[in-house]
Order: sequence, then structure tokens, then C-alpha cells
Amino acid sequence: MAELKKMEDFQYDIPVIEEPVTEPEHQPKVQKNVDLPQSPKRKLRNISLLEKTIGFLLLVAIIGIAVLTIQVRTSITQMTNEITETQATIQEKEESALKLEQQKNELSKADRIKDVAKSKGLSDNLDSIRNVK
Repeated sequence: MAELKKMEDFQYDIPVIEEPVTEPEHQPKVQKNVDLPQSPKRKLRNISLLEKTIGFLLLVAIIGIAVLTIQVRTSITQMTNEITETQATIQEKEESALKLEQQKNELSKADRIKDVAKSKGLSDNLDSIRNVK
């Protein structure tokens, strides 16, 4: 079997303290600065004027962009409504024009014109009729 190797024992030099160190009794107690939570006013004092100005301008820009976005969307909605109303009006006018065209075609038929003429006492004069091609 394998034998364990002998390791040399090392001694570490540890300094021995002969006398305990004590603090002088007459030293005044000094209050250490402890970071306490600051109020908003104190936090604002630590921010420079340039940072405040940039923050204010950024806030104004965000509010301005929001207002402009709402205004643009409102105008787009109004224009869409106006376009829809105009298209509806155009469609009504086209339907009216189509109906009037149909009435004109019905009233201008040759058979109807002959019937109205006979009822009013007019007669055909075949000599004065010419056929144009």
C-alpha cells in the first residue's frame, strides 16, 4: 500500500501583544454622519440648476408631444367623418342622377311619344319624315 508522505510542520510567527490597547477616557464623543433618508427638499438641493432645467424641458416636451398627438388624432377623426359624409352625399346624387336618366329614357320612347301625339289630335305626316343613318 501507499505510504503517506510526511509534511513538515510550519510554525507561523504570531505577534504577542503584551499590553491591551485602550482608548483614552477623556476623548470627546464625536457623532458620526449617518445617511438618513432625505426629504424631497434636501434632495432637490443636491441637483444642479442645469439638471433641473433639463428635467423641466423634458417634462414640457413630453406633455407637448402628448397634446399634439391627441390633436392630430382628433383632426384625423374629423377628416374621416367629413370624407364619409361627402361620400354618402355623392352616392345619393349618383343614385338620383341614375333615376332621372331612367325616367328620361322611359319618357323619350317613340311609342309613348306617338301615343301622346295622337291623344292631343296630331297625325303622322309621313312625307316630311326622313330616316337618317
